[in-house]
Amino acid sequence: MRTFSHRATSAGLLVIGLSIVLIAALQSDPLDEIERTSSIPATVCPKFEDEARATALLPSNRTAIKSAKSRKPGFTRARVNPYPLNNNSIVVEGSDVNSLALRSRTRNYTAATNCLIGDGDQWFVGASGALGSRARILAVNSGLSASSLEIFSFDRNGEAGSRALTIPPVSQREIRVDSLAPGTEASAIRVSTRSGRVSVFVIDERSRGLSNLGGDFLTSQTPATSLTIAGIPTRLGGVAIPNHRIEIVATGARASVVDVELLSDGTRFTPVGLSEVTVQPGEVKRLPLPDELGGRAVAVVITATEEVAASVISATSREFAFSTPSLALTSYQFNVGGLEPILSFAAKAIRLDIEFTNRSGKVRRERLTGAEILNWKVPTDSRRITIVSAFPVHMAATWSSVDGFTSLPLNPGTELERSSTPTFDIDALVDR
Repeated sequence: MRTFSHRATSAGLLVIGLSIVLIAALQSDPLDEIERTSSIPATVCPKFEDEARATALLPSNRTAIKSAKSRKPGFTRARVNPYPLNNNSIVVEGSDVNSLALRSRTRNYTAATNCLIGDGDQWFVGASGALGSRARILAVNSGLSASSLEIFSFDRNGEAGSRALTIPPVSQREIRVDSLAPGTEASAIRVSTRSGRVSVFVIDERSRGLSNLGGDFLTSQTPATSLTIAGIPTRLGGVAIPNHRIEIVATGARASVVDVELLSDGTRFTPVGLSEVTVQPGEVKRLPLPDELGGRAVAVVITATEEVAASVISATSREFAFSTPSLALTSYQFNVGGLEPILSFAAKAIRLDIEFTNRSGKVRRERLTGAEILNWKVPTDSRRITIVSAFPVHMAATWSSVDGFTSLPLNPGTELERSSTPTFDIDALVDR
Protein backbone atom coordinates (compact mmCIF):
# COMPACT_ATOMS: atom_id res chain seq x y z
CA MET A 1 0.00 0.00 0.00
CA ARG A 2 2.88 2.34 0.82
CA THR A 3 4.54 1.41 -2.49
CA PHE A 4 1.41 2.29 -4.43
CA SER A 5 1.08 5.61 -2.56
CA HIS A 6 4.74 6.46 -3.19
CA ARG A 7 4.43 5.74 -6.93
CA ALA A 8 1.27 7.82 -7.18
CA THR A 9 2.99 10.72 -5.46
CA SER A 10 5.98 10.51 -7.86
CA ALA A 11 3.69 10.39 -10.88
CA GLY A 12 1.78 13.37 -9.62
CA LEU A 13 4.99 15.38 -9.13
CA LEU A 14 6.10 14.44 -12.66
CA VAL A 15 2.79 15.63 -14.12
CA ILE A 16 3.01 18.89 -12.17
CA GLY A 17 6.61 19.46 -13.34
CA LEU A 18 5.75 18.87 -16.97
CA SER A 19 2.77 21.20 -16.65
CA ILE A 20 4.99 23.98 -15.31
CA VAL A 21 7.42 23.57 -18.23
CA LEU A 22 4.54 23.57 -20.74
CA ILE A 23 2.94 26.67 -19.25
CA ALA A 24 6.27 28.49 -19.19
CA ALA A 25 6.88 27.59 -22.82
CA LEU A 26 3.42 28.79 -23.86
CA GLN A 27 3.78 32.07 -21.97
CA SER A 28 7.25 32.89 -23.34
CA ASP A 29 7.93 34.39 -26.76
CA PRO A 30 10.07 31.98 -28.81
CA LEU A 31 11.83 34.97 -30.38
CA ASP A 32 12.99 36.05 -26.91
CA GLU A 33 14.67 32.69 -26.43
CA ILE A 34 17.01 33.05 -29.43
CA GLU A 35 20.21 35.08 -29.21
CA ARG A 36 21.10 36.50 -32.63
CA THR A 37 24.52 37.61 -33.75
CA SER A 38 25.66 39.04 -37.07
CA SER A 39 28.99 39.83 -38.65
CA ILE A 40 30.37 40.97 -41.99
CA PRO A 41 32.99 38.54 -43.33
CA ALA A 42 36.38 39.70 -44.54
CA THR A 43 36.99 40.15 -48.27
CA VAL A 44 40.00 39.65 -50.55
CA CYS A 45 41.54 42.29 -52.84
CA PRO A 46 43.52 40.59 -55.65
CA LYS A 47 47.14 41.05 -56.68
CA PHE A 48 48.21 39.03 -59.71
CA GLU A 49 51.82 37.93 -59.80
CA ASP A 50 53.13 40.39 -62.38
CA GLU A 51 54.49 43.92 -62.63
CA ALA A 52 51.22 45.79 -63.27
CA ARG A 53 50.39 48.57 -60.79
CA ALA A 54 47.74 47.48 -58.31
CA THR A 55 46.03 49.36 -55.48
CA ALA A 56 43.07 48.83 -53.17
CA LEU A 57 40.48 51.47 -52.33
CA LEU A 58 39.66 50.64 -48.71
CA PRO A 59 36.90 52.08 -46.51
CA SER A 60 39.54 54.23 -44.76
CA ASN A 61 43.21 54.30 -43.78
CA ARG A 62 42.16 52.82 -40.42
CA THR A 63 40.79 49.67 -42.06
CA ALA A 64 42.45 46.49 -40.79
CA ILE A 65 44.17 44.27 -43.36
CA LYS A 66 46.64 41.41 -43.64
CA SER A 67 48.44 39.52 -46.38
CA ALA A 68 46.38 36.71 -47.93
CA LYS A 69 49.47 34.53 -47.49
CA SER A 70 49.80 35.21 -43.76
CA ARG A 71 49.04 32.51 -41.19
CA LYS A 72 48.87 35.07 -38.39
CA PRO A 73 45.32 35.56 -37.09
CA GLY A 74 45.69 39.27 -36.39
CA PHE A 75 45.11 42.27 -38.67
CA THR A 76 46.98 45.59 -38.79
CA ARG A 77 45.78 49.03 -39.84
CA ALA A 78 46.41 49.96 -43.45
CA ARG A 79 47.58 53.50 -42.49
CA VAL A 80 47.32 54.66 -46.12
CA ASN A 81 44.42 54.72 -48.56
CA PRO A 82 44.54 53.95 -51.48
CA TYR A 83 46.66 51.02 -50.36
CA PRO A 84 49.40 49.77 -52.74
CA LEU A 85 49.26 46.06 -53.53
CA ASN A 86 52.97 45.61 -54.10
CA ASN A 87 53.47 41.94 -53.33
CA ASN A 88 50.41 39.92 -52.34
CA SER A 89 46.66 39.89 -52.37
CA ILE A 90 45.26 41.20 -49.08
CA VAL A 91 42.44 40.25 -46.75
CA VAL A 92 40.30 43.22 -45.63
CA GLU A 93 38.30 43.17 -42.42
CA GLY A 94 34.54 43.04 -42.83
CA SER A 95 32.84 46.39 -43.31
CA ASP A 96 29.57 47.74 -44.67
CA VAL A 97 31.75 50.00 -46.86
CA ASN A 98 32.89 48.05 -49.93
CA SER A 99 36.51 47.82 -51.05
CA LEU A 100 37.67 47.96 -54.68
CA ALA A 101 40.84 46.79 -56.43
CA LEU A 102 42.41 48.81 -59.26
CA ARG A 103 45.00 47.69 -61.77
CA SER A 104 46.72 49.50 -64.64
CA ARG A 105 49.60 49.52 -67.10
CA THR A 106 50.93 52.88 -68.29
CA ARG A 107 49.06 54.05 -71.43
CA ASN A 108 47.79 50.51 -71.95
CA TYR A 109 44.72 49.99 -69.78
CA THR A 110 43.02 50.64 -66.47
CA ALA A 111 40.82 48.06 -64.72
CA ALA A 112 38.73 47.72 -61.58
CA THR A 113 36.95 44.98 -59.69
CA ASN A 114 35.17 44.37 -56.40
CA CYS A 115 37.11 42.94 -53.47
CA LEU A 116 35.03 39.95 -52.46
CA ILE A 117 34.61 36.85 -50.40
CA GLY A 118 34.60 33.44 -52.03
CA ASP A 119 31.33 32.23 -53.54
CA GLY A 120 30.47 28.58 -54.14
CA ASP A 121 29.63 29.03 -57.82
CA GLN A 122 30.93 31.89 -59.99
CA TRP A 123 30.62 32.60 -63.72
CA PHE A 124 32.91 34.76 -65.88
CA VAL A 125 31.81 35.46 -69.47
CA GLY A 126 34.02 36.98 -72.18
CA ALA A 127 37.60 35.96 -71.39
CA SER A 128 39.61 34.97 -74.45
CA GLY A 129 41.80 31.92 -74.95
CA ALA A 130 42.90 33.04 -78.42
CA LEU A 131 46.40 33.88 -79.60
CA GLY A 132 47.46 37.23 -78.17
CA SER A 133 45.37 36.93 -74.99
CA ARG A 134 46.85 36.59 -71.50
CA ALA A 135 43.58 35.93 -69.70
CA ARG A 136 44.22 34.44 -66.27
CA ILE A 137 42.18 33.14 -63.37
CA LEU A 138 43.44 33.96 -59.86
CA ALA A 139 42.22 31.70 -57.04
CA VAL A 140 43.06 33.00 -53.54
CA ASN A 141 42.73 30.72 -50.52
CA SER A 142 43.24 32.87 -47.42
CA GLY A 143 42.10 30.10 -45.05
CA LEU A 144 44.20 27.78 -42.92
CA SER A 145 43.05 24.59 -44.67
CA ALA A 146 43.31 23.43 -48.26
CA SER A 147 40.46 24.21 -50.64
CA SER A 148 39.35 22.34 -53.74
CA LEU A 149 37.58 23.71 -56.78
CA GLU A 150 36.58 22.68 -60.29
CA ILE A 151 36.83 24.93 -63.33
CA PHE A 152 34.56 24.37 -66.35
CA SER A 153 35.15 26.11 -69.69
CA PHE A 154 32.62 26.81 -72.45
CA ASP A 155 32.89 28.09 -76.03
CA ARG A 156 30.57 28.52 -79.02
CA ASN A 157 30.20 24.74 -79.27
CA GLY A 158 29.23 24.19 -75.62
CA GLU A 159 31.23 22.80 -72.71
CA ALA A 160 34.91 22.50 -73.69
CA GLY A 161 36.37 20.77 -70.63
CA SER A 162 37.01 20.93 -66.91
CA ARG A 163 39.86 20.82 -64.44
CA ALA A 164 39.96 20.04 -60.73
CA LEU A 165 42.41 21.95 -58.53
CA THR A 166 43.51 21.99 -54.92
CA ILE A 167 44.66 25.31 -53.47
CA PRO A 168 46.95 24.94 -50.42
CA PRO A 169 46.24 27.01 -47.28
CA VAL A 170 47.11 30.74 -47.36
CA SER A 171 48.20 30.70 -50.97
CA GLN A 172 47.05 31.71 -54.43
CA ARG A 173 47.28 30.14 -57.84
CA GLU A 174 46.98 31.48 -61.39
CA ILE A 175 45.50 29.47 -64.27
CA ARG A 176 45.70 30.66 -67.88
CA VAL A 177 42.41 30.61 -69.77
CA ASP A 178 44.13 29.40 -72.96
CA SER A 179 45.03 26.20 -71.10
CA LEU A 180 41.29 25.60 -70.56
CA ALA A 181 39.87 26.94 -73.84
CA PRO A 182 42.78 27.14 -76.32
CA GLY A 183 42.13 29.19 -79.44
CA THR A 184 38.71 30.36 -78.26
CA GLU A 185 37.97 34.05 -78.79
CA ALA A 186 34.81 34.03 -76.66
CA SER A 187 34.65 31.74 -73.63
CA ALA A 188 32.76 31.37 -70.40
CA ILE A 189 34.32 30.09 -67.20
CA ARG A 190 32.45 28.51 -64.31
CA VAL A 191 34.33 28.06 -61.02
CA SER A 192 32.72 25.77 -58.44
CA THR A 193 34.25 25.56 -54.98
CA ARG A 194 34.00 22.02 -53.60
CA SER A 195 35.54 22.66 -50.19
CA GLY A 196 36.84 25.67 -48.30
CA ARG A 197 36.32 29.26 -49.34
CA VAL A 198 38.22 30.57 -52.35
CA SER A 199 38.03 34.10 -53.79
CA VAL A 200 38.31 34.00 -57.59
CA PHE A 201 39.20 36.81 -60.02
CA VAL A 202 39.82 37.02 -63.78
CA ILE A 203 41.99 39.49 -65.70
CA ASP A 204 42.19 39.56 -69.51
CA GLU A 205 45.07 41.32 -71.29
CA ARG A 206 45.25 41.32 -75.08
CA SER A 207 47.76 42.24 -77.78
CA ARG A 208 48.31 41.84 -81.51
CA GLY A 209 51.96 41.54 -82.46
CA LEU A 210 53.74 44.41 -80.70
CA SER A 211 50.52 46.40 -80.27
CA ASN A 212 48.67 46.37 -76.95
CA LEU A 213 44.91 46.02 -77.17
CA GLY A 214 44.21 46.75 -73.50
CA GLY A 215 42.96 44.74 -70.56
CA ASP A 216 40.27 44.59 -67.92
CA PHE A 217 38.98 42.62 -64.97
CA LEU A 218 36.06 40.32 -65.64
CA THR A 219 33.72 40.46 -62.65
CA SER A 220 32.02 37.28 -61.47
CA GLN A 221 28.26 36.87 -61.67
CA THR A 222 25.41 34.53 -60.79
CA PRO A 223 23.21 33.32 -63.69
CA ALA A 224 19.59 34.51 -63.78
CA THR A 225 16.64 34.87 -66.15
CA SER A 226 16.86 38.67 -65.88
CA LEU A 227 20.15 40.56 -66.05
CA THR A 228 20.77 44.31 -66.00
CA ILE A 229 24.16 45.61 -67.12
CA ALA A 230 24.37 49.28 -66.17
CA GLY A 231 27.16 51.72 -66.99
CA ILE A 232 28.28 50.58 -70.44
CA PRO A 233 30.89 53.19 -71.51
CA THR A 234 30.16 54.98 -74.79
CA ARG A 235 32.85 57.67 -75.07
CA LEU A 236 36.57 57.98 -74.38
CA GLY A 237 38.05 61.46 -74.31
CA GLY A 238 35.11 62.89 -76.20
CA VAL A 239 35.37 60.28 -78.97
CA ALA A 240 32.73 57.57 -79.40
CA ILE A 241 33.73 54.01 -78.50
CA PRO A 242 32.88 52.25 -81.78
CA ASN A 243 32.48 48.56 -80.97
CA HIS A 244 30.07 46.95 -78.48
CA ARG A 245 28.86 43.37 -78.27
CA ILE A 246 27.17 41.02 -75.82
CA GLU A 247 28.69 37.64 -75.03
CA ILE A 248 26.14 35.33 -73.43
CA VAL A 249 25.99 31.71 -72.28
CA ALA A 250 23.00 29.52 -71.40
CA THR A 251 24.07 28.01 -68.09
CA GLY A 252 21.42 25.30 -67.68
CA ALA A 253 20.54 22.05 -69.39
CA ARG A 254 17.99 23.63 -71.75
CA ALA A 255 18.17 26.24 -74.50
CA SER A 256 17.26 29.80 -73.53
CA VAL A 257 15.32 32.30 -75.65
CA VAL A 258 16.70 35.78 -75.03
CA ASP A 259 15.40 39.32 -75.53
CA VAL A 260 17.69 42.36 -75.23
CA GLU A 261 16.59 45.91 -74.42
CA LEU A 262 18.79 49.01 -74.48
CA LEU A 263 18.29 51.85 -71.97
CA SER A 264 19.64 55.13 -73.33
CA ASP A 265 18.80 58.77 -72.51
CA GLY A 266 15.64 57.78 -70.63
CA THR A 267 14.26 55.51 -73.35
CA ARG A 268 13.99 51.72 -73.65
CA PHE A 269 14.05 49.88 -76.98
CA THR A 270 15.04 46.56 -78.56
CA PRO A 271 17.82 46.81 -81.17
CA VAL A 272 17.23 45.09 -84.49
CA GLY A 273 18.04 41.37 -84.37
CA LEU A 274 18.09 41.11 -80.57
CA SER A 275 14.58 39.77 -79.99
CA GLU A 276 13.86 36.07 -79.37
CA VAL A 277 17.45 34.92 -79.85
CA THR A 278 17.98 31.23 -79.03
CA VAL A 279 21.11 30.27 -77.07
CA GLN A 280 21.81 26.54 -76.84
CA PRO A 281 22.87 24.92 -73.52
CA GLY A 282 26.49 25.77 -72.75
CA GLU A 283 26.86 27.80 -75.96
CA VAL A 284 28.74 31.11 -75.80
CA LYS A 285 27.05 33.40 -78.31
CA ARG A 286 28.01 36.84 -79.58
CA LEU A 287 25.30 39.46 -80.12
CA PRO A 288 26.40 42.76 -81.71
CA LEU A 289 25.08 46.04 -80.33
CA PRO A 290 24.63 49.24 -82.37
CA ASP A 291 27.91 51.02 -83.13
CA GLU A 292 26.76 54.36 -81.74
CA LEU A 293 25.15 54.10 -78.31
CA GLY A 294 24.82 57.83 -77.62
CA GLY A 295 26.79 60.37 -75.67
CA ARG A 296 26.32 58.96 -72.17
CA ALA A 297 26.71 55.60 -70.47
CA VAL A 298 23.88 53.20 -71.32
CA ALA A 299 22.42 50.01 -69.85
CA VAL A 300 21.36 46.66 -71.26
CA VAL A 301 18.48 44.55 -69.89
CA ILE A 302 18.46 40.86 -70.82
CA THR A 303 15.43 38.65 -70.19
CA ALA A 304 15.59 34.92 -70.87
CA THR A 305 13.41 31.83 -70.58
CA GLU A 306 16.26 29.92 -68.87
CA GLU A 307 19.14 31.20 -66.74
CA VAL A 308 21.97 32.91 -68.58
CA ALA A 309 25.19 34.77 -67.77
CA ALA A 310 26.43 37.64 -69.95
CA SER A 311 28.88 40.50 -70.39
CA VAL A 312 29.17 43.48 -72.72
CA ILE A 313 32.55 44.18 -74.33
CA SER A 314 33.23 47.76 -75.48
CA ALA A 315 36.38 48.29 -77.53
CA THR A 316 38.50 50.88 -79.31
CA SER A 317 41.57 50.11 -81.39
CA ARG A 318 43.82 50.03 -78.31
CA GLU A 319 41.65 49.34 -75.24
CA PHE A 320 38.53 47.45 -74.16
CA ALA A 321 36.31 47.09 -71.11
CA PHE A 322 33.96 44.44 -69.78
CA SER A 323 30.59 45.51 -68.36
CA THR A 324 28.87 42.88 -66.24
CA PRO A 325 25.50 42.57 -64.44
CA SER A 326 24.82 44.29 -61.16
CA LEU A 327 22.35 43.38 -58.43
CA ALA A 328 19.32 45.52 -57.61
CA LEU A 329 20.19 47.26 -54.32
CA THR A 330 18.69 49.90 -52.06
CA SER A 331 22.02 51.00 -50.57
CA TYR A 332 25.73 50.93 -51.35
CA GLN A 333 28.86 52.48 -49.84
CA PHE A 334 32.39 52.70 -51.21
CA ASN A 335 35.48 54.93 -51.27
CA VAL A 336 36.43 56.41 -54.65
CA GLY A 337 39.82 57.62 -53.38
CA GLY A 338 39.71 60.87 -55.34
CA LEU A 339 38.64 59.28 -58.64
CA GLU A 340 35.80 60.95 -60.53
CA PRO A 341 33.74 58.12 -62.04
CA ILE A 342 30.33 58.45 -63.64
CA LEU A 343 27.79 56.48 -61.62
CA SER A 344 24.96 54.93 -63.64
CA PHE A 345 21.64 53.85 -62.16
CA ALA A 346 19.12 51.68 -64.01
CA ALA A 347 15.53 51.01 -62.90
CA LYS A 348 11.95 51.74 -63.95
CA ALA A 349 11.81 54.53 -61.35
CA ILE A 350 14.90 56.12 -59.78
CA ARG A 351 14.93 58.17 -56.58
CA LEU A 352 18.22 58.31 -54.70
CA ASP A 353 19.95 60.21 -51.94
CA ILE A 354 23.73 60.41 -52.34
CA GLU A 355 26.05 61.52 -49.56
CA PHE A 356 29.68 62.19 -50.46
CA THR A 357 32.59 63.16 -48.23
CA ASN A 358 35.66 65.00 -49.48
CA ARG A 359 39.25 64.67 -48.35
CA SER A 360 38.86 67.26 -45.57
CA GLY A 361 35.80 65.47 -44.17
CA LYS A 362 33.16 67.87 -45.45
CA VAL A 363 29.88 66.09 -46.22
CA ARG A 364 27.57 67.06 -49.08
CA ARG A 365 24.27 65.55 -50.23
CA GLU A 366 22.29 65.37 -53.44
CA ARG A 367 18.90 63.90 -54.36
CA LEU A 368 18.55 62.38 -57.83
CA THR A 369 15.36 61.34 -59.61
CA GLY A 370 14.73 59.86 -63.02
CA ALA A 371 13.48 56.85 -64.96
CA GLU A 372 15.10 53.93 -66.82
CA ILE A 373 18.69 55.23 -66.62
CA LEU A 374 20.36 58.11 -64.80
CA ASN A 375 24.04 59.15 -64.84
CA TRP A 376 25.79 61.23 -62.17
CA LYS A 377 29.44 62.33 -62.11
CA VAL A 378 31.23 62.10 -58.76
CA PRO A 379 32.50 65.57 -57.73
CA THR A 380 36.20 66.39 -57.54
CA ASP A 381 38.12 65.35 -54.41
CA SER A 382 35.44 62.93 -53.20
CA ARG A 383 36.22 60.03 -50.93
CA ARG A 384 33.41 58.02 -49.33
CA ILE A 385 30.16 57.73 -51.29
CA THR A 386 26.92 56.54 -49.65
CA ILE A 387 23.93 55.78 -51.87
CA VAL A 388 20.43 55.17 -50.48
CA SER A 389 17.63 54.38 -52.93
CA ALA A 390 13.88 54.43 -52.42
CA PHE A 391 13.55 51.49 -54.84
CA PRO A 392 15.89 48.64 -55.81
CA VAL A 393 18.25 49.95 -58.49
CA HIS A 394 21.15 48.56 -60.53
CA MET A 395 24.36 50.57 -60.13
CA ALA A 396 27.67 50.77 -61.99
CA ALA A 397 30.69 53.07 -62.24
CA THR A 398 32.67 54.00 -65.35
CA TRP A 399 35.74 56.17 -65.68
CA SER A 400 38.70 56.84 -67.93
CA SER A 401 42.29 57.98 -67.50
CA VAL A 402 45.38 58.41 -69.65
CA ASP A 403 45.82 54.64 -69.33
CA GLY A 404 42.35 53.63 -70.58
CA PHE A 405 38.74 53.16 -69.46
CA THR A 406 36.83 50.66 -67.36
CA SER A 407 33.39 49.71 -66.10
CA LEU A 408 32.56 48.30 -62.67
CA PRO A 409 29.25 46.87 -61.37
CA LEU A 410 28.57 48.18 -57.88
CA ASN A 411 27.92 44.85 -56.19
CA PRO A 412 28.56 44.11 -52.52
CA GLY A 413 31.74 42.13 -51.97
CA THR A 414 30.11 40.17 -49.17
CA GLU A 415 26.86 39.71 -47.30
CA LEU A 416 25.99 40.00 -43.63
CA GLU A 417 26.34 36.61 -41.98
CA ARG A 418 23.74 35.86 -39.31
CA SER A 419 23.58 33.10 -36.70
CA SER A 420 21.04 32.18 -34.06
CA THR A 421 21.71 30.52 -30.71
CA PRO A 422 18.80 29.10 -28.64
CA THR A 423 18.76 30.27 -25.03
CA PHE A 424 17.00 28.64 -22.07
CA ASP A 425 15.50 30.57 -19.18
CA ILE A 426 16.02 28.49 -16.03
CA ASP A 427 13.62 30.78 -14.13
CA ALA A 428 10.79 29.25 -16.17
CA LEU A 429 11.24 26.04 -14.17
CA VAL A 430 11.24 27.68 -10.77
CA ASP A 431 7.88 27.52 -8.94
CA ARG A 432 7.56 30.93 -7.34
